[in-house]
Amino acid sequence: MAVKQLGKKGMFLTFIAISLIAALIVIFTPSDINLSGDVQAIKTRVSNVNEYVSDLESVYLENALKATGRRTIIALIKYMEAKTMFLTSFDDAFSEVLLDGTIGGILIDDIIDPDIMTDNTYNDLINEIKTTAEQTFNVDTVYDISDIRVYQTRPWFIEVEADIIFSVTSETASWTRDVIIKTEISVENFDDPYYLVNTEGSYINKITKSDTKFDEWDVDKVIDFIGNGDYTHFEDSQAPSFLMRFYNDISASSCCGIESLVNPNNPAITGKEVSYVDYLYWSSVENCANPPYTLLRVDKIHTEFLNFKFDLNHLAKYKLSADKQICPPPG
Repeated sequence: MAVKQLGKKGMFLTFIAISLIAALIVIFTPSDINLSGDVQAIKTRVSNVNEYVSDLESVYLENALKATGRRTIIALIKYMEAKTMFLTSFDDAFSEVLLDGTIGGILIDDIIDPDIMTDNTYNDLINEIKTTAEQTFNVDTVYDISDIRVYQTRPWFIEVEADIIFSVTSETASWTRDVIIKTEISVENFDDPYYLVNTEGSYINKITKSDTKFDEWDVDKVIDFIGNGDYTHFEDSQAPSFLMRFYNDISASSCCGIESLVNPNNPAITGKEVSYVDYLYWSSVENCANPPYTLLRVDKIHTEFLNFKFDLNHLAKYKLSADKQICPPPG
């Protein structure tokens, strides 16, 4: 009987000891440990990084591509002006300048003035984004650019694409994306490289779109058009696109051809027996020495711009009537 009483007493003492230990654990456990709170904090961090990944893909990389693309175009135009030469491979030159700030392995800012690409390449801007994200979200961003493309499908805009694989890694999660980043850049307000190279930098003509529609031309609007140095696009255009002017291709671009009229009052221009439509003026093919090429004069335009001449095709496009045939001589 005594043994049984002792067993019951031992069980009671054990229960008391466990209860005391449990109480001590509750009393001395730090009050800031909260499992549900930790889960919520992790969710918040993951959500913040996820928003960064989304913005990186849809906003940051595109904005950086647009900004660097514009700088690249300006740098290439200044390079062509400094070298007085057209580009042999526009796509390669554009990609190299955009990514590395070099052309032919040489820093383009060592050739042009002022500096344009220093600390402003696409790689530079992405690395700035990486650094900011690391400081803000404590994440590591790794990227690889496999290809850069530039082309035109509309006369007044160029399109730039970049193939990019990037990954973002945080303490709690990781993301990987394989994306094509696209942006559009207006060609307006860029200096026309075709003018610069052909005049050794003496004739600067900025791309400015005319407000005149194809069926609204008359002699007064043409006079203003020449004086302003504006550009226009015709639906059946025989003119080159903006990008084609970088590599001296004067073949027709039906989608994107733009043209201006050379101002004979510019000191860089000498009287020639050619059409003063810009891409024809410096052509060795379209001139009076190649019959039956026809040149015509409109007296009202000739009064304002001495020596100005039209070819027959463009006389019709600008809805003008000729007052005199220059070549071939009327017979």
